[in-house]
Amino acid sequence: MGGEVLDALNLMLGFEDYVFVMDSSGKVVMSSPKAWGLLKGKQHIRDVIPAGYWARLRTLMGSPKGPYPPMDIPLISGPVEIPTEGLLGRTSDGGRDLFVLTCRDISRVRAAEKTLEESEERYHTIFDHSPLGIVHINHDGIITDMNEHFLQIMGTTRERLMGLNVIDHMQDPWMKKAIMQALSGTTGTYEGRYTPFSGNRTSWIKAQFRPMTSRKGTFLGVVGVAEDISERREAEEQIRFLNMHDPLTGLLNRRCFDEELKRLDTPEHLPLCLIMGDVNGLKLANDAFGHPEGDLLLNTIAKILRESGRPGNLIFRWGGDEFILLLPRTGVERAVDRVNRIHHMCQSWKGQGLVRPSISLGFGVKEHPDEDWRDAMLKTAEDQMYKMKMREGRRARLRILAHLEDRLHLAFGGDMGRHVDRLLKLCPLVEEALCLGEEDRKNLKLLCSYHDIGIISSKELMDMPSPMDHDAIALDQDHPITGYRIAKSIPELLTAADLILAHHERWDGTGYPQHLKGTDIPLVVRAFQLLDRFEGLTGDPSCPLDTGEALSMLSMEAGREYDPNLVNALKEHLLKLDQERLQV
Repeated sequence: MGGEVLDALNLMLGFEDYVFVMDSSGKVVMSSPKAWGLLKGKQHIRDVIPAGYWARLRTLMGSPKGPYPPMDIPLISGPVEIPTEGLLGRTSDGGRDLFVLTCRDISRVRAAEKTLEESEERYHTIFDHSPLGIVHINHDGIITDMNEHFLQIMGTTRERLMGLNVIDHMQDPWMKKAIMQALSGTTGTYEGRYTPFSGNRTSWIKAQFRPMTSRKGTFLGVVGVAEDISERREAEEQIRFLNMHDPLTGLLNRRCFDEELKRLDTPEHLPLCLIMGDVNGLKLANDAFGHPEGDLLLNTIAKILRESGRPGNLIFRWGGDEFILLLPRTGVERAVDRVNRIHHMCQSWKGQGLVRPSISLGFGVKEHPDEDWRDAMLKTAEDQMYKMKMREGRRARLRILAHLEDRLHLAFGGDMGRHVDRLLKLCPLVEEALCLGEEDRKNLKLLCSYHDIGIISSKELMDMPSPMDHDAIALDQDHPITGYRIAKSIPELLTAADLILAHHERWDGTGYPQHLKGTDIPLVVRAFQLLDRFEGLTGDPSCPLDTGEALSMLSMEAGREYDPNLVNALKEHLLKLDQERLQV
């Protein structure tokens, strides 16, 4: 064995790599300890590498002199393949060519590469599918990468952003400041309204920009994470609005009043005026027509209060039917003008609603800094308001009632008004015939005037062409109940409420809505039914009957619809009147 080979053998004793020295046939003539342990007595290189790799190796060995390129060669160790990076070299010994194959175990390198690859895959999965927008900016302020969500938030394309210098082109000064902070080595944050590149909308954006450094501390650039928080901010604004506003009318609420009063109760805002109002007819609207009608009345009052002054005036819904206006730099004279304007707008209102808007108002003015607002404004305004409510309450109710009557008479094309007038003229006839007392006479007149007031709540009937169809009215069996609720809500009609409810009952019990029978029907109702029928028979302009014919018709219907005793009493009274007239 030549000296060179011996030197090589001695050198290989310290190698940790797999080193194989072989002749041109692949026979191993020398190996490092690690390679020898792998061969385990085998003498050919093909015994420790896959067949395909031996064919490639043999081709290289047969080619002209190197250098030979490095190649991946797995080594067979029992059932396991060891990944290695192999390097082939050529040498000679005693005139024959020998080849040296050095294989370095790269298992750890491959494992590290696999781990890195998996890590990069996970990163890109997070990067690409993150619900947040992510952008990379290098140390020069140039955008080098971004995910799709960032593009959506910015409202632009990858081509437009890639390579853009944000220092030169960022229009928003606060976002630019946040990026510059990150480029300087500290975290920068941004939250505000941002107009994206598309310019078609403004969004609320929250973003954070952090410096990126390597493990060795080398500055790599900036990573920015952005989120479109428009929905959240809108929800927060909605919550803030609801916390400060009445959900029905949109006016400021009582909680907000305390804050605004604290702000305005200062010398520069004096004189400070507080106007308090209590809505008239809200109970009538709610009880008689339902809460939607009451809500409409409250919204109408709120609209009038808003339109009665300058935009931005502080108007609060103080309670269920109470409102407050808080007016800085407003003295007594201007307060009176504002109150009068509100009253005038209520009286001339032409909008929707069954109940005409009306509100009792009072005001108080704080003129000196040392005055307590509770006494100077709130108590004074409240006392005035309640005095006004007591003084004008009845007038307000009667105006509301007159408004309902006007609408009802209009729907009947004037027939209702003429019918009521004739009923009232005939009242003394029935009152005398039945010997009614003073209270019953009063209630009979109320029943004649307001028996069909409940029709006002029937949209179907009120929307019919005028004059209203009486057959359609007969089919609407709810209007006595609505009429009852209206009467219960107006003190002036309270005694007639049960009578209005029962005015469509029948003597034989087939009426409605309670199916009362006989004398369970109140006397005044039974008297009204006779009067109403008698007026209808004798007052029909198309074919009026004389008194005798009308009484004959009533006699035929007595016992079914009408009280037979009252029919007889009326007949006797009319007969008596005829006899007295003949004697004269």
